[in-house]
Amino acid sequence: MNILSYVHLRNIYRSTGVGRVSRELTERLHATPDVNLHVLADPADHARVIPLVGDLWQSYQYHFFKSDTSAQQLRWVLTNRPAAEHYWSEVDLVHCTAESYVPVRKARLVVTCHDAQHFEAGAHRQSVWLMKQRLKWRLLFARLEREVDMLQMISHFAAERTAHFFPNLRDRLCVVPNAASDSFFAPADEEGKAILHQLGVVGKPFVLVPGGLQFRKNADLILDAWPAIAAAVPDVVLVVINHVDETYLPRAKVLGDRCVLAGFQEERQLVALYQAATLVWFPTLYDGFGMPVIEAMASGTPVISSDTTGIPEVAGNAGVLLSPADAEAHVQTIVELLRDESARAALVERGRVRAADFTWDKSTAKLLAAFRSIV
Repeated sequence: MNILSYVHLRNIYRSTGVGRVSRELTERLHATPDVNLHVLADPADHARVIPLVGDLWQSYQYHFFKSDTSAQQLRWVLTNRPAAEHYWSEVDLVHCTAESYVPVRKARLVVTCHDAQHFEAGAHRQSVWLMKQRLKWRLLFARLEREVDMLQMISHFAAERTAHFFPNLRDRLCVVPNAASDSFFAPADEEGKAILHQLGVVGKPFVLVPGGLQFRKNADLILDAWPAIAAAVPDVVLVVINHVDETYLPRAKVLGDRCVLAGFQEERQLVALYQAATLVWFPTLYDGFGMPVIEAMASGTPVISSDTTGIPEVAGNAGVLLSPADAEAHVQTIVELLRDESARAALVERGRVRAADFTWDKSTAKLLAAFRSIV
């Protein structure tokens, strides 16, 4: 099968969740014996990113469009040209590894879609940014409703919500879940562990917040609840990785040295932080899947998350799931778990079993079966 993967290369270096999904799917599809995979990409991104990501991505066969990514995407959505066959005449299937669109003539089109967050009431604060995102996504999905052969959804929850907003797509939805990268199942290396020294948390109990401090990731509850947790467990530290919205920065700084804002971390450092944490806390308001949940479980760390959206489907009975609106419940549960090593050990055991169900080998095999069903 000749697969043309449309990859936003800027997302595969220093990847967050969506970037890791694109990277893992592309690498594993390329490694499949009966798959001939080429990559469609922005030439400027290729020149900047590929030297930074290693030999594997340098070995791929690339096809380039002339415009930058945003301009090319708008051209494809609005004009439906040029088609994928313009770049590679022998293509059988085009795979967009994130929400995007490439026109096809004879080839099949599959798009990986993570969720419908931009259309959901309460997932984001009302803003000009949200209005622009909704407009962009409505244009994209109007085109996908007419043209796509299959939308790969990352959870049944995400599939159901997408079908709610775009019912004409319901019969073309296929659920293939995300997974934890192999590195989360293996012990952290010394290079990764260096971050623990840099942040000053070696030998200290700490609660890891992997979603940053943002509205959708429930920063308000985190900042409301943490002072009570810190007062009840005097030696525990809060470590926040990823983006901190500037509206929350003053409240975070008031917490002093009991709150460490660690920013973005590479995968090696991320693995070390997950594995060294006493607990992982991810009280998200809205997630189609919740990568931190399965990554924490693969790392052998207990997880406290939300009982809404896609989280229960991923966590099963292996995490503690609470209402994302109940700060008191989060305080009480976190304090109890910090004090109860046996309860944490039980969660670790269940989490490892659960994580074993979410591997990229399994997801890639399921995705390939879906590809073959339409080619």
